[in-house]
Amino acid sequence: MKAYVIGDYINTKQLAPVDRPDPTPGPGEVLMKVRATGPNARDFQIWTTGTAMGPPPSERVVCADNAGEVLAVGEGVTNVKPGDRISTIHYNQWIDGPWDFEMRHIDHGQTIDGFMQEKAIVSAEAVVKLPENISFEDASTLPSAGLTAWNAVVATGQVKAGETVVTIGTGGVSVFAMQWAKMLGARVIVTSSSDEKLATMKELGADDVINYRTHPEWSKQVMELTGGRGAEAVINNVGTSEMDQCLESCASCGRVMFLGHSPVSSDREARAMPPLLRLPLLIIKNIDIRGVIVGSRKMYEDLINAVSKHNIKPIIDRVYDFDQANEAVAYMASTDKIGKVVIRVN
Repeated sequence: MKAYVIGDYINTKQLAPVDRPDPTPGPGEVLMKVRATGPNARDFQIWTTGTAMGPPPSERVVCADNAGEVLAVGEGVTNVKPGDRISTIHYNQWIDGPWDFEMRHIDHGQTIDGFMQEKAIVSAEAVVKLPENISFEDASTLPSAGLTAWNAVVATGQVKAGETVVTIGTGGVSVFAMQWAKMLGARVIVTSSSDEKLATMKELGADDVINYRTHPEWSKQVMELTGGRGAEAVINNVGTSEMDQCLESCASCGRVMFLGHSPVSSDREARAMPPLLRLPLLIIKNIDIRGVIVGSRKMYEDLINAVSKHNIKPIIDRVYDFDQANEAVAYMASTDKIGKVVIRVN
């Protein structure tokens, strides 16, 4: 079978195509025919700077996003059968309940192979069935960006109808956060550096938009748009560089969902980062800051059910064929997209 591995990505900026033997599922495992996958910002961090799990891996099949169908099952597997349409979470051990840091050791695309391959072995316990009204391409956008935004807005964020939610940027997580918040009946304010992208986001459902290049202190616009109250939830997928503005944007008893950051490549760069000057607002406004890391299988099941019930269509910017994987990665790395980039596997 064909696959793409990280190879020498740092120097080449290219994934390496390889041929590998077809895998066979063991006890408790499922052999998936991968139908769609795609890169996330998280993948670039794994390939370049590494993560808490260590430096970039070598010869790793990339990408955690996935959707496909069951080709075969191993001994003891009863929850799915050949022909079932499935997707899976990338932290295989997080089935339900709170996150445990030890779960990070089994992670598709980082510590075990991801889904930029024609066939993949997955844990039967981590699999979620897909209804017929969700396409493989749409489903493949959900395990990382979609689930992270779901956790931030729905599961942990507990956004309610009538509340105001602020998202930063127009990447996959931000767009999903807007969709989930609108599904719940919330008002959504989207920020971006591009007026063109902001116009598109308005067409997609955003209630208000702010250009953070035009308004570097964009929190002032949030306060103006909310009559001085602020937002009940701010989705920060950028990092500490925007944390002061996030805190300034919050209403009393608001919450900042912290779910992304720009990697710091050196101690010197870390020392040069601006200090957080508005931390006293945590006390004055009684603000909560919550870290968010993807989500459990139970959360993913809830997400899939909501997408099916409400007929929510993920925002996909472009779809590439499998032999165009490196073109897809290059486009994902650009700043031109809105929403997700998908790779159709054969």
